[in-house]
Amino acid sequence: MAARKRAKAASSSGISMDQTLKQLEKQLPTNLRGLVRDLRRNLTSLQKQVDQARAERDARWQALERRVRTDAAKLIRRLEKAVEPPKKSRPRKAAAKKKSTRKTAKAKSTRKKAASKKATRKKATRKKAARKKTTRRR
Repeated sequence: MAARKRAKAASSSGISMDQTLKQLEKQLPTNLRGLVRDLRRNLTSLQKQVDQARAERDARWQALERRVRTDAAKLIRRLEKAVEPPKKSRPRKAAAKKKSTRKTAKAKSTRKKAASKKATRKKATRKKAARKKTTRRR
């Protein structure tokens, strides 16, 4: 506990771990200084490994979180599609227009033909009536 408090106090006061170990190295006898140097080197490499592992962890976590969000969005869309009431089936507008235009075009042409036939019949009946009138007058 006391060592943790000292380490926190040292880190919070701005003194780095490396500086603390250098001071310790100066206070120790020469035969133990080599061990402290090795310890310092190992600690710096360990710190780099920890930082790298944290960065990898964060990247993995973000990728996993992204994947979970996309999967959740897909599931929500599927649920909404399954829950919503079915749409009424309507004929395609384009297909309906094509059929209707064909029918109307045919109907228009047959109407025109019928109208022209009617007109020719009326003309023929008028001519006949006129002939009859002319024949009676004579």
